[in-house]
Amino acid sequence: MAGDKLEFRGPIGGYFTWEAKDGGLLFLVGGGSGVVPLMAMLRHRAAVGSEVSTRLLYSSRSYEEIIYREELERLAAGDGSLEVIHTLTRSRPQSWSGYHRRIDGEMLAEVGWPPHESPLVFVCGPTPLGLLVEAGGLRLQQS
Repeated sequence: MAGDKLEFRGPIGGYFTWEAKDGGLLFLVGGGSGVVPLMAMLRHRAAVGSEVSTRLLYSSRSYEEIIYREELERLAAGDGSLEVIHTLTRSRPQSWSGYHRRIDGEMLAEVGWPPHESPLVFVCGPTPLGLLVEAGGLRLQQS
């Protein structure tokens, strides 16, 4: 209504980018729609023909809710230096053999590179996900 007061906040979080010239090992960790900026990095990587070793750990509620599922499958199938690892937190197909829980420290240790290898790490998802990654000794990239 006219005269009502509104309060705005944001953006919250940091801004980050990756370009092929930045190199890697590249470790991307996303939850839900947090995959969107990570997908931009993967598309850039593919467009310039980068062979930087890259892993995407992506958490979705269900198989049906994996955003960009077909494109991710296509990118990984055509690129031996790209691994896409999914975890499903709620429902999964009967034939599912991947992770089926929220991302945790054990999963990060299994999927990611060890901190002493100094991977470039980008996280987009809920705040606790970033804190979990940092607790594992990995340094998050920020601009």
